[in-house]
Amino acid sequence: MGVRGVLVYCHCGHHTALEADRWGDEVHLSDIEPRFICEGCGSRGADVRPDFDRGNPEIAIVAHRAKQSS
Repeated sequence: MGVRGVLVYCHCGHHTALEADRWGDEVHLSDIEPRFICEGCGSRGADVRPDFDRGNPEIAIVAHRAKQSS
């Protein structure tokens, strides 16, 4: 994938940071978005973004809130 981590956001507000090593470099983020199932609400699909600040949950939360308010 070229990045070492991803941020996964559900429309309900749940989110997580994951290691991206499990997917090969040929995999696009849009390929894996429909595979996620939210543990909070059970819906399928997610917004998946590269985690350039790898694994920092505070940054993940701030970025998600900023996106929702714009």
